Amino acid sequence: MQSRLGRAVMLALCCAIGVSAAAAPSKRAKPADPLEPARAALRTLQFGKAVALLTAAGHSGNADADYLLGLMYLNGVGVDPDPKRGRELVRAAADKGKGAAAYVLAGELARDPDSAPEASRQWLERSAQDGYYRAVDALKSGKPLLDRESVGATDPSLLTPWVMDCVRRNDAAELRRLGPVSAAQRDEFGRSALSHAVEAGSLAAATVLLELGADARAPDQAGVTALMIAAERPAREMVELLLAHGADVQALDVEKRTALFYAARANRVPNIQLLQRAGAVLDAKDSRGYNALDAALGVGADESITELRSFGMRANRVVVDAGRQSGKFDPAHPGDIYRGWPPLALAVSRNDTATVQQLLGAGASANSRVPQGDTLLQIAADSRALPCLALLLAHGADAAAGDHAGHSALWLAASRDDLAVVRALLQGGVRPDVHAAGEQTPLLAALRTKHSDVTAALLAAGANVEATDAEGRTPLMWASAAGEAGLVKSLIERHAQIDAEDHEHRTALLYAAAAGSLESVESLLGAGAIAKRADGVGITVLHAAASQANPGVLAPLLAAEPGVNRRDARGDTALLIAAATGHDELVKALLERKPDLDLQNDAGDTALIAASRGGYATICRLLTAAGANKSLRNASGISAADVAKGRGFDALAKTLVGKG
Repeated sequence: MQSRLGRAVMLALCCAIGVSAAAAPSKRAKPADPLEPARAALRTLQFGKAVALLTAAGHSGNADADYLLGLMYLNGVGVDPDPKRGRELVRAAADKGKGAAAYVLAGELARDPDSAPEASRQWLERSAQDGYYRAVDALKSGKPLLDRESVGATDPSLLTPWVMDCVRRNDAAELRRLGPVSAAQRDEFGRSALSHAVEAGSLAAATVLLELGADARAPDQAGVTALMIAAERPAREMVELLLAHGADVQALDVEKRTALFYAARANRVPNIQLLQRAGAVLDAKDSRGYNALDAALGVGADESITELRSFGMRANRVVVDAGRQSGKFDPAHPGDIYRGWPPLALAVSRNDTATVQQLLGAGASANSRVPQGDTLLQIAADSRALPCLALLLAHGADAAAGDHAGHSALWLAASRDDLAVVRALLQGGVRPDVHAAGEQTPLLAALRTKHSDVTAALLAAGANVEATDAEGRTPLMWASAAGEAGLVKSLIERHAQIDAEDHEHRTALLYAAAAGSLESVESLLGAGAIAKRADGVGITVLHAAASQANPGVLAPLLAAEPGVNRRDARGDTALLIAAATGHDELVKALLERKPDLDLQNDAGDTALIAASRGGYATICRLLTAAGANKSLRNASGISAADVAKGRGFDALAKTLVGKG
């Protein structure tokens, strides 16, 4: 098998040959594609430009332009869906002899209740006369026409932009409808749909792409992986998702930089922590011999610098920020930046308790700062100078004061899982809820990063269990979402409000159900949690439980919330959600409650149609055995058998043909 580098060299060689051939005129050279500028605009997601170019080409009589633009409007690819405009364009292409367009038009008319019965057949026959193979096959076999989305997905000029547009809009449902082909799409630079989802911050889209088989380890032509892109962005949830799906923390880009370099330069401390816990090599060097700490020093990423130094990292090369070069350099710390630091700060950084005591006794302020803006408390915490930290607190250091980034010492220690510093601060008299303006409480910081020992220490010190974050989430909600059953019990024992709602009207029970934590669900129900509530978009605890994989969670929820047929804002039931996500055991558990099998959501999908779209044969068998109607069609006029056939699940499609 060729190495990745070998394939890249071969690709470059082929490109060079192609350029040479183009430079030398040849009698056999193919004529230039008049639609190539429009196709290029589509590849780069410049949809407005593509529409303008295709419109102009269509006015000049180009049937391919009309057809491609018609598919865009029919499917809403880069434009607002406009079925009427789409049909007009497709018909124009069909009138110019485009067989594929006549086939699409036949399918559109077949699903239009206001269309004359013979109209669809006439266009199908015309498509066959134009030589379009799908129409010929449909006339011979009598099989149903492909649904609109499948027809669009067969056009190579449209499929990749379609997928990338869905990713950009975080349209997970559309990606799931397109199926595994969406996970395989790459742009002209080799960047995958998954990488585009990460870059756009489209968490739902990234989740679906991974479910559909996207490779979390795949690099683009520059060696950049989705994890590297995620590492330099603020949402740690994306990094967690990729690591859970096997992303390689040691992968190198063409400059030999790992994801840790990207996180360090972007000053993303939570991502640095995740990568470090996932086994990232801390002393890895790039092509210039720099490590991640050097990368952070080079751009002045102060929080990254502090965090990486807390792991024991040392700079390989000294990078000095010109803005900090003032005052006397401390020779006791070669390679570090201590210019302009007052004597007390230098003594604290060395954990020189005698000098610190002497200077404080002589009137030095425990609340002074270094030129970079950090407090002495933070200097002590970063240097692990715990005896000096105690001295500073004893002399009136303000624990609520923020460092240069606005973070207090206790908040930083809690977010970094630095139990020793947390304990030292608490023992020094710092209240467990002290935080700088604009920060969450230290308890919430610890919960976000799943630092159980720090959380326990803060709770033991009396931290407020009703504090909320910017989204209105309480510690109990965070613990429930993380599946931390022991912590859930502890918070309940501390009289946390069981049914408090966040800004989306979600409760701790809904979070526990979505996490699949049976023990947490049972604890909350046992404490009196109300199961019959729905969040702001109609999602109930049953909907939440149906979206995860643990069937055991359903039993206590079904006993507490018998409304198995309740719909969310999109009309989905718990059964439809479980069927769409391929969870066999959840479907079995829900079927025992005798739900309405044929309820349709806003798109007209039933549980059977949803299961057929994913090719979930076992679930389809369970549903049909329970009496699901195979003949029902969704809003696009598509049955479960049609969907399975359009997705390439031929064997499944055969089992879904027929009545009943």
